[in-house]
Amino acid sequence: MSFRPLSDPPQPSNHYGVAIHLQENPDAAGMAYVGKEDAIEQLLESARTWAHTTQWVVYRAGEQLHLLGQGDPGQQWPASVANAEFETFCRTRRLCRWPTGRGESVLGWLLAPVTDTEEPALAEFARCLGIQVQTNTLARAQITQRVLYEITYLASSTRDRSVFLVGVHRLLASLIDAENFYLALYDPHSGKIDYPYYVDIIDVDAVESQHYEYLDPSRLSLTGQVLTSGQPLLIDAAGICAAQAEGRFYCVGDRPEFWMGAPLKNAADEVFGMLAMQVYDVARTYSAEDRALFLVVARHVAMALDRILHREGMEETVMRRTLELSAVNDALRQEVADRERAEHLQSALFQIAELSSQPGDMAELFQTLHGIVGDLLFAENFYIALFDDAIGEVTFPYYVDERKTTLPEARRGCRGLTEYVIRQRRPCLIDPFDADRLSAQGELEVAYESVRFHSWLGIPLFDGDVVRGVLAVQSYTSQVRYTLRDQELLTFVSRHIDTALSRRTAAEAIHAANLKLEARVQDRTRELDHANAKLQHENAHDALTGLPNRSYLQQRLNVAWARFESEGGQLSVMFIDLDRFKMVNDSFGHHFGDLLLMQAAHRLRSCLRDTDMLARLGGDEFSVLAPEATLEAVIEIAERILSVFDLPFLINGHEVFSSCSIGIVSADSQFHHEPADLLRDADAAMYRVKNAGRDSYAVFNQEVRREVSDQVEREGHLRNALKRTDELLPYFQPIVSVESGELVALEALIRWHQPGGRIIAPGEFLPDVEGLRLIGRLDLYMLTSIVAILALPQHANWPPVHVNCSSYSMTRPDFADDVLALLARYNVAPSRICLELTEGALVAEPAIARLTMQKLADNGMSVVLDDFGAGFSSLSYVHQYRFSGLKIDKSFIFELTTSPRSRAIVRAIVRMAESLDLSVVAEGVEDEATLLLLREMGAGQAQGYYFAKPMGLEALLATSLVGG
Repeated sequence: MSFRPLSDPPQPSNHYGVAIHLQENPDAAGMAYVGKEDAIEQLLESARTWAHTTQWVVYRAGEQLHLLGQGDPGQQWPASVANAEFETFCRTRRLCRWPTGRGESVLGWLLAPVTDTEEPALAEFARCLGIQVQTNTLARAQITQRVLYEITYLASSTRDRSVFLVGVHRLLASLIDAENFYLALYDPHSGKIDYPYYVDIIDVDAVESQHYEYLDPSRLSLTGQVLTSGQPLLIDAAGICAAQAEGRFYCVGDRPEFWMGAPLKNAADEVFGMLAMQVYDVARTYSAEDRALFLVVARHVAMALDRILHREGMEETVMRRTLELSAVNDALRQEVADRERAEHLQSALFQIAELSSQPGDMAELFQTLHGIVGDLLFAENFYIALFDDAIGEVTFPYYVDERKTTLPEARRGCRGLTEYVIRQRRPCLIDPFDADRLSAQGELEVAYESVRFHSWLGIPLFDGDVVRGVLAVQSYTSQVRYTLRDQELLTFVSRHIDTALSRRTAAEAIHAANLKLEARVQDRTRELDHANAKLQHENAHDALTGLPNRSYLQQRLNVAWARFESEGGQLSVMFIDLDRFKMVNDSFGHHFGDLLLMQAAHRLRSCLRDTDMLARLGGDEFSVLAPEATLEAVIEIAERILSVFDLPFLINGHEVFSSCSIGIVSADSQFHHEPADLLRDADAAMYRVKNAGRDSYAVFNQEVRREVSDQVEREGHLRNALKRTDELLPYFQPIVSVESGELVALEALIRWHQPGGRIIAPGEFLPDVEGLRLIGRLDLYMLTSIVAILALPQHANWPPVHVNCSSYSMTRPDFADDVLALLARYNVAPSRICLELTEGALVAEPAIARLTMQKLADNGMSVVLDDFGAGFSSLSYVHQYRFSGLKIDKSFIFELTTSPRSRAIVRAIVRMAESLDLSVVAEGVEDEATLLLLREMGAGQAQGYYFAKPMGLEALLATSLVGG
């Protein structure tokens, strides 16, 4: 039997064609691909009936060679062949081979006995099969690329996570058998597993969608295995049984024939969920191609879902912070919208009322009513039917319809939609489903509705208590669907149409009513104008101080900037921040802080010129826009402000002092290209004042510009260094016993080894990131480095290591849990780490810092107060917090041999520490005389250059301090 030639394969669609097709019908692309698979099966079936030979077999390439089809069904061929064994397989069985399609590599092979090498039908069969396989491969790649694009687009275009998950399931189903599909979200801290999306048609015991459970480490499910390992799991029924027998993980509910699960990881490579698919029919087991595709799609879903979750978190935070103002604004806007809606409706009713007193025939009346209703809702298809109760006849004096152009004839005894409304004597909102239901009940005969509508709304018209007719609107498109609100609106309007249809029997009374209605409309309009003016003022001003807000300042700044660009001249901006306002707010309460802000705003306004604008940006931040003001004039204003802030504020009988920090910038077209640049530079100058000690002003100039640029560049380099292991390195300085000189502890100090060979001390880069999340990452980086060193067996005899901790970390609620988890992961005892912190951590958030220290102390970790004596309230901290020791500030130790006052302070600190059972470390010992004085005072421990300078790990190990 000769081989039947194939027709030319279809050409692959271009990118745009695929995109449009997938958007209109995402399942169509998958069906097209299935059709191409059917074409391959047709080729194989045709070749099975050859007269030439049936001793052939076809394998598809991949991670392994998989059996695609064979000629003789009675011959035994392996289901798969490893790629490395393919040559041996062909040689052992004496098979010749023809490639069936090529991409980046061969897509498959046709195999037959070497005795059929010269058979032309086999070569032609391989060529045709290769064309079809290449076409299928290209089509699948195009569909896959489009699905990944659609997932990315879906993540950026929707704010609803459930909509996104439904879309992902729909898109994935166009590529792979995704009949059983679910997604889980995981909180590694609590072990909670949420299931926001779960579809399974077989497993009735599976966790339902929107439910949750907690991870059980002692009996991991398939889901728990993926979440805890962070690795994909592709496993068949036999593998599941083997894992259960070994106690590694277990199947919950019905066991699938094949199960695929992939972890979802965020940008920090942390697992936050997983994606899973499964089949219960062995005939539908996923191919190697399906498995690889699933892992690719899972990575894209992870990135997209991470963005959605991050966006949800940000939106929730913004919503929470603006809730009160939003509620007020929403209420006012709703009131304005209701009044506008009422005015619009009253206008329509006013027009209907006028019809009652105007002459004209009924056709003109109906046409005018159509226009009025059309202004209120969609009414392109509109008719009025009149009913004669005496003879039971329905007529259609006015009928406008985009599909039915002829006027319906009068009818009796029919059961159409119009007659149904007349019988019910109430408004009826009907869709096709309702129409089918009414037809099945015998209430409606669809024969009287020749055109299939999408939405129909009919309102009865009354003459007293008698139904006189029906007013109806209808839609033929899914884009227009009438609602109950439309029904209520049209019902309300219909009552007035009833009056108009009564042929203006009481013209004088209606005219008087119209005059009254017009007066009411004018009153409502005036109220609306007043409300709009009030809303505009509130939207542009701060509710507390009455000052212009950030939005209004931006508008005025834009106008001043446009004049500066076109006409030149002078333009200056000031950025003002109250010093230590948070401390006042926390100490006396928010009401006290609000009163302080109001008085501060009054003082600031008193220092400005008439042409200057003062605005409150939020919190304790203010800004001044000074158009046509020279730099000298703005500096004079700043000096006046600092002068008036030297006077105390009298609030509720309390005298409170609050200084301010001021940043000044003068517009320069060389460096400023938009209005926002002025606020940015003024803010930078203000922060320079903050860093220099507050209560002053600074002018933004080239030096500040360079500092800001250098700081940004240095922060970027630091972020990159945190991703490496060879730049941010710990240096160690011994802490020794004052009495014996023996090593009792080590302090770990960070050094930055930059790629150019420069080594930077922490004092050069830590101040730039203090208070930012970056300093928290640096703390954990340093702690991880030290814990990893202590975990090595050869370092088991090391003394405790002191590690500095920033205020940002100590006031982070999860910090203690993160540190204890780190120690547990490396199996290092908490007693081998001692944290050093300054009073800054305690000033920022004292309650959180106290809880953090309590938890660390309860688990055996020591915390010492660094730079003791330099702060203004160190003694109170020793009393309030769980410190195990103190480090005397080096400024006292440096002057110990020359200053009697320093000796007295150090002696007092040592005695106080003894009475409180606290350890004492004297920091900054640089000579023997200082050491002798400390020994005479009874100080317990000391560190400084006299004993050793900070040294790297290799240098430390080369000494005898830690025994190699």
